[in-house]
Amino acid sequence: MVEIIPSLPANTFQELQRKVGMVRGLVQTFQIDIADGLFVTSRSWPMNPGDKAQFERIVRGEEQLPYKDELEYEVHFMAHNPEKLLPGWVRAGVVRALFHVEAKHDFGELVSIAQKAGIELGISLKVGTDVSRIEPYRNHISVVQLMGIEHIGLQGQSFAPEVIDMIKVVKERYPDVTIEIDGSVNAETAPLMVEAGAQRLAPGSYVFQSDDPKAAIETLKNV
Repeated sequence: MVEIIPSLPANTFQELQRKVGMVRGLVQTFQIDIADGLFVTSRSWPMNPGDKAQFERIVRGEEQLPYKDELEYEVHFMAHNPEKLLPGWVRAGVVRALFHVEAKHDFGELVSIAQKAGIELGISLKVGTDVSRIEPYRNHISVVQLMGIEHIGLQGQSFAPEVIDMIKVVKERYPDVTIEIDGSVNAETAPLMVEAGAQRLAPGSYVFQSDDPKAAIETLKNV
């Protein structure tokens, strides 16, 4: 059965809390998308100017991520210099971190942080990025996340069919990595993604704008 990991670039902590609450008990992992306003045009919690104090309380353990005792979190950095952000998220309790090969980053530092913390590390590729970009990272990652939309950072976009061929190539060249798809995951696209080789699906608006999130998740799980 395919693993479903709902994903969200939340505008506020309250939005994150509300939407995690919609899927609690239905999934094992939730993906928090971090948009920095630089690598992508949008900005999400906790990258807004007024978010710093609250996130620091979470980092210090004075508060925690929503329903932290009931599910795990992975973080998807749609941001430059994720190595500067990752330590805080490690202390916040994430189990997996994904960063974009197209963004500015220090891979050695990311590997060091992840290994010391004992968390899983993966990379994300935009539609159109050559799959050969995976090669320098392959020995230190366990996940390749492919984006199913053209313009990352915003939910509700149309499906980019080019990702299907990317999935097939990744599956053939790197059979040991887990392939995760983020963007335009729904009842119509999910079968194509899974048939091509995807093992994890990260839906957003398909779940959160549904009248019945539980039914939406079950539909994807049973693809």
